Amino acid sequence: MWQPHGATMLQTEVDTVTRDGLPRIAGTRAARCLGDGGAALLVLLSTVLPAGPRQSFVWDPEALALNVVLCLLLLPVRRRWPGPVLAVTVAVVCVTVPLGLFNTGTVTMAAVAVYTVVLRVHRHLGLALSLAVALLAVGCSLLADRGGPQHALVVLLGGALGEAIQSQRAVVAAVTERAERAERTREALARQRVAEDRLAIARDLHDVVAHQIAVISLHAGAAGSALPDRPDDAQRSLGVIRQASRTVLTEIGDLMSTLRDPEQATIGPPGLGQLDEVLRGLAVDGLEVTVRTEGDAVELAGSVDVTALRVVQEALTNAHKHGSDRRAHVLVEYLPRSLHLTIANPVAPGAGTEDRAGTEDRAVGTRQGLVGMAERVESVRGTVTSGRTGTGIWLVDADLPYGPLHTPEGTSA
Repeated sequence: MWQPHGATMLQTEVDTVTRDGLPRIAGTRAARCLGDGGAALLVLLSTVLPAGPRQSFVWDPEALALNVVLCLLLLPVRRRWPGPVLAVTVAVVCVTVPLGLFNTGTVTMAAVAVYTVVLRVHRHLGLALSLAVALLAVGCSLLADRGGPQHALVVLLGGALGEAIQSQRAVVAAVTERAERAERTREALARQRVAEDRLAIARDLHDVVAHQIAVISLHAGAAGSALPDRPDDAQRSLGVIRQASRTVLTEIGDLMSTLRDPEQATIGPPGLGQLDEVLRGLAVDGLEVTVRTEGDAVELAGSVDVTALRVVQEALTNAHKHGSDRRAHVLVEYLPRSLHLTIANPVAPGAGTEDRAGTEDRAVGTRQGLVGMAERVESVRGTVTSGRTGTGIWLVDADLPYGPLHTPEGTSA
């Protein structure tokens, strides 16, 4: 498709954006030379081409020489000093009137200067400059008796092209900035998801192995104490250790399979439906647990169901390790808007908050169990408290709001 020489020249300009938001030319040397060459060709062609459809070519050597000088002197420096170049060009246009050298080529040079200035100034100032130079060109052409409207159109075309390119550059800069911001946001979200996944994996690993490792540790100590005098008791403890080891290896294998490919996992996520299995394992380890359920059971959202089981499992594991008596009580209440869990077990009279909350394994002295339990409950917008009561009971109290599967009445949403 054919394009005017001016459009070809303007398309060769390459720009960046200044700190104040205004674009500026910053192309390669070849692109700048090509742009100047196109502008010079446009000016010289305008000097000799007819001004109207019924007019012939204009051959004015003096006007042509004037425009050649203007191109050689002003075009190379128009990007560095756009304002002075525009002022000089406008002055030359005015001077050509009394000298009898007024021509379309000089007005085209003024249009190129207007275009260069409009690229670097704000929109309103660029419009004002374009109109002012266009009116001046019309006045000079009328004084020189060389027509009028076509010269104004040439100047306004230069200003319009500058405004269009400036707007296009602003749009490109805005799109680029939005894309960069979106990329930064995606990276931040990706880092956040990685951190959340790592935290979830750490919680799952703790939930899988903490109880069984505690059982292994306790029975290993019992077996060591009973081996000299009570070999039968030591044998039973070693059997419990062997079974706990198999269980924890199986659970870790299932967890690894789920992490590698959640869709191909052979087991579903744990929930309160597996509470009886947890209680049977604790009974084998010597912990007697009494469970009472109140209210009408409802189908829980997966995250709430998993959290409920993990809270009970963690509380009973701590009761097994730190309780003063081999018994605990679990109360599961299905309230109108939430699932309420209460786990209680007796503790020794001298056991304080620091003893229970500060060590889930006295040899290690970590708080990962209670911290993980609190994080799980918080992830489903629930609350949990734990502590020793004045009657020598350690109490874990958790409130888990129902997920989106149910309304407060327990019916499907």
